[in-house]
Amino acid sequence: MTLSRLRFAASVALLPLALVACKNPKAAATSETPAAQAAAAEPAAAPAVQAAVANPPSVTRDFRDWTATCDNTNHCVAFGPGANHMGFVLVTLDPGPDARPVVHMGGWGLEDGEGSVHAVIDGRRYAGENTKMDEEGDVIAFKTPSAQLLQDLGNGSSVAVRRGDKQIRVSLGGAAAAFLWIDERQGRLGTTTALIRRGDRPASSVPAVPAAPRVVIAAAVSQNGLVQDDLSPALLAHPKVKECLAESRTGERFDPDIEVSRLAQDKLLWSVPCGEGAYNFNQVYFITPADGTAPRLVSFPTANGSEEELVNSRYEPKSRTLFAFGRGRGIGDCGRMGTWAWTGEGFALLDEKTMPSCTAVPQELWPTTWRAAI
Repeated sequence: MTLSRLRFAASVALLPLALVACKNPKAAATSETPAAQAAAAEPAAAPAVQAAVANPPSVTRDFRDWTATCDNTNHCVAFGPGANHMGFVLVTLDPGPDARPVVHMGGWGLEDGEGSVHAVIDGRRYAGENTKMDEEGDVIAFKTPSAQLLQDLGNGSSVAVRRGDKQIRVSLGGAAAAFLWIDERQGRLGTTTALIRRGDRPASSVPAVPAAPRVVIAAAVSQNGLVQDDLSPALLAHPKVKECLAESRTGERFDPDIEVSRLAQDKLLWSVPCGEGAYNFNQVYFITPADGTAPRLVSFPTANGSEEELVNSRYEPKSRTLFAFGRGRGIGDCGRMGTWAWTGEGFALLDEKTMPSCTAVPQELWPTTWRAAI
């Protein structure tokens, strides 16, 4: 059985789970930004996160078959899923007057076709730059898409991504509405750079790129002499740890083991396993003094709220950053990933990407829902 057929079988079997996993019930927007939440974690004389002025909220919206996301600096992506969740069409447009759209199309299942990958919309053939997505996936990129291609994507009913006699069909229902929403969000309506509703206004009339909040990462500290044998009595008595112990233990010990890192000479970070699935492993984090007393459960800011449980996460003391990746399905083409930095006061969100549709989009093309500067 080829890899593409295995992936197809996996997509069918895991689709109900993937759709549930990709919908985050904790993602409701709050009045606090991730930067504000991190800065409020502990009082300090100088803020470690400098919030940008008038940052727009990170928003994701559905338009029939299409989805559009714009992050807190107005970097926007619109995409539509292919049939059987095996392909996609994705349009990226950065903010600012100098930005121009980039179009990617592709997926799995074209590898047995002959010739180059191309797209057909309403009888018009479009050839882009062919690249390999992974072992068997194919992507074509249009780094300077023509006005006709964008018009066809907005006005057509579907696009066929083809290679020889193999094809992936992607619905264009909702693409025009997604493009229009991005144009409105970025202030492009009626300009020469609009995706869908172009006019005579010059590109110079498009608003500048919003500045990202700046994060100051704490200095590194030595990790020598740490004991990683078990949790302190104070941590073992915490209600959340008791809950996690019931989910992730072999006998009276956690499985996998807990991890501890030094954030400062007088401050430790504890990673506690808290449940697992087929390919997702949950963790919660606590900060304590050096003696392990007075544990404080860490709440990590996200683009639209906060999370106390992270998935497939790990803290890296050398960079003072913590990365998490919750997979929507095992092959990793959907879900959410984020990176946080320790500022000396709390954890600030550096970046976050979310792909709500399990449809073969490479991770490097996922929409960004939050970005910060360091």
